[in-house]
Amino acid sequence: ARTLFDRFKHDILFLGISSFEAFPKNSPNPYSENFSDDLYRNLLPGFLTMQRKPQDYFGDPASPNTTKTILMSQSDFNLEGPLAFGRRNVQRLPKRFDFVFSGTDQNVDTDCKGWASFAKNWTFMVEALEVMCSPEFNLTGVLIANKNKANTRACWIPESCRGKMVQTTFLPNQQVFFEYNLQSHFMMVPNIYDASPRVVTQSLALDVPVLMNRNILGGWKYLNDQTGEFFHDMSDFKEQLRKIVDRSRRGDYYRPREYIESHYGNDKAGVKFRQFVEEHFGDRVSFPEGSTQLIPWGA
Repeated sequence: ARTLFDRFKHDILFLGISSFEAFPKNSPNPYSENFSDDLYRNLLPGFLTMQRKPQDYFGDPASPNTTKTILMSQSDFNLEGPLAFGRRNVQRLPKRFDFVFSGTDQNVDTDCKGWASFAKNWTFMVEALEVMCSPEFNLTGVLIANKNKANTRACWIPESCRGKMVQTTFLPNQQVFFEYNLQSHFMMVPNIYDASPRVVTQSLALDVPVLMNRNILGGWKYLNDQTGEFFHDMSDFKEQLRKIVDRSRRGDYYRPREYIESHYGNDKAGVKFRQFVEEHFGDRVSFPEGSTQLIPWGA
């Protein structure tokens, strides 16, 4: 792949996009293959990034040789599906659960220890469940991809959560995930090493607010007074959990879908991305006449 890149990099405009862990730096996940921080750092002329401080990843933004960046990632795009699903099914699918958690195939056969469980911060989630299932909160929830594909084994959860949690296998049909999401008052996102959490924008598009780990690499930009609450660690988790439980049950405090429709999706992000490319690389590209958007392939 590197040979092909070097061969065509002057003829084709290659841009990077945040979607995997701490890339272009090496991975903090002990289950990932690693590489030098410098291998990809300034390889590409432009990068769609979710980092709070992109200069820590790409160098001095004032330098002419530094990668040009824009605060944008894959999860900004292609939200028309969940937006339409939410509008179409909100009356058919009333709230049944307090929260939903997306585990993304949880390494169940290795006792929920592995790449996905580390990426989703499962060890913290287990601590959080102790609080969420306690008599003080007594929450119900859905733990997505928390059972193996054979449906014979599940991740361990606290005894106090038995009978309160639905643990599912990996859901190949995204519509089923949307249904669980729509039936929940909020989404729980304990992730830290996640650069482009698509489930966050999908949840918000379904009009479901998010309780998010403030330390997350990417996705932090989606949270504000309209869309959910942050927690820092277990020291403030109970306080922030109480906020989102009470506010989400009201049903009129958060306005996540309204926020997503105003700021993200292809109509918004596609125009913004095209403007970025025209501004920084207009001498290297041409667009079809009459086109107004640019959508990353695979987004």
